[in-house]
Amino acid sequence: MTPVTDIIKEIQEIYVSDTIPWIIGYSGGKDSTASLQLVWNAIAALPAEKRTKAIHVISTDTLVENPIIAAWVAHSLDCIRSSAISQGLPIQAHRLTPALEHRFWVNLIGKGYPAPRNRFRWCTDRLKISASTKFIQDLSELHKEAILVLGQRRGESQARDKVMNEYSGSTRGRLSRNKDPKLSRVWVYLPVETWTSDDVWEYIVTEPNPWGVNNQELFDIYRGATADSECPIVVDTSTPSCGDSRFGCYVCTMVTQDKSMQAMIQNDDQKTWMQPILDFRNRNLSIKDRDVRDFQRMNGQVKIMNTKDELIHGPYLQEQRAKLLEELLLTQRAIRAAKVPGHDRVELISIEEIDEIRRLWVEDKGEIEDLVPEIYERVFGQAYPGKKLEPVPLESSDLQMLKDLSAELDPEAANRLYRLTRSLLAVQFQSMHSQKRSKHLDRLEAVLTSNAFRTEEEALEFAIATKESNGEDAGNNSVSDELVTDE
Repeated sequence: MTPVTDIIKEIQEIYVSDTIPWIIGYSGGKDSTASLQLVWNAIAALPAEKRTKAIHVISTDTLVENPIIAAWVAHSLDCIRSSAISQGLPIQAHRLTPALEHRFWVNLIGKGYPAPRNRFRWCTDRLKISASTKFIQDLSELHKEAILVLGQRRGESQARDKVMNEYSGSTRGRLSRNKDPKLSRVWVYLPVETWTSDDVWEYIVTEPNPWGVNNQELFDIYRGATADSECPIVVDTSTPSCGDSRFGCYVCTMVTQDKSMQAMIQNDDQKTWMQPILDFRNRNLSIKDRDVRDFQRMNGQVKIMNTKDELIHGPYLQEQRAKLLEELLLTQRAIRAAKVPGHDRVELISIEEIDEIRRLWVEDKGEIEDLVPEIYERVFGQAYPGKKLEPVPLESSDLQMLKDLSAELDPEAANRLYRLTRSLLAVQFQSMHSQKRSKHLDRLEAVLTSNAFRTEEEALEFAIATKESNGEDAGNNSVSDELVTDE
């Protein structure tokens, strides 16, 4: 372990050596807290005339974080802002969020992307990386360079050690070039690289937090997120630690269970209000979802799995997306009804996101049933408060007549025929109201392509025939089931 005094001295030397601004990645967890605390104490100890460089503390809120952690981070950022001003430090705090089109519910419920899985991990870049990368990129281009401070430690995982090895061997002492081509002007600094989890805990629990939060509360959050509710400072190798507690998105399907949220609920009666969130996650988000996904991909393609008798399924069907939205809104209603102080206005999904979901359904997918207002009113008992859309000249009775006629004409593929006809009508309606009709034929072609097959059996036969006509083995050289959709 590198001693605290040595790290403080090193930080001061690097800080005053040039005019490059700093960016500190802050998640609110123990490692980023320790790194920020070290930097804060080092800069505060410098004479005022040497505190010339801006230090930007950035925290990315995916908007689907564990609510307890999200509240802790939001409070911490407020404290950082006010304390930096009162102490005369050049530290600025920034809460970053994904762009609307990158948000989790917009992609899952709006576009129909299936829950993330190992080989289709669409969430990480959209939710976590894109917003922070843009901030870092913009700042580094403005100032020619930037220094990124991260709370990474060796020994956390083999994957992380591999990344950190890439940062080593710097030509500039303790700084290393970022390996991301988008951030080629960014240096990386890892102040707690040599510390263990317990070194981190000892430092942040025994040293007062300089921006005014109580680090013991953070310790208690970690302790509450372990199954046995114990989180001692390790004194020997036989002593258990809570250092491995992991927090993140409650929607994460990269793990089978959200153990930290489950432990919080189990260990603290004041956190039982989160049970509806955990229930929603366990009931509705799963990678075993093939039966609620379209047999064609978003671009209309049909692809075979590693066997000849199954297709790779694509986005969630309309019924599943509508179900997910209603279940999510019911969960939000249940949480707010509990009226827990400090959490009575928890927002699982914003009106802005619901508006975008509605637009995607009606305008992009041609689902002119316009289900969003109906779902919202059913859940909350009040009119939908979002933006208005162009009215569609078909009543629900007209659409029901179309469904009945589809069932009469083709009982085997009635839903497919209804979907095709409805979507073609939607494109025609859009063209009538649009000033730009240049893409009208492209939209019609897209509808026909995405509804090219009456049944999955027909699509499978076509896919097999296409593979064989190309001289390929339909059971090999095909895409994994996880690669299910396209931009």
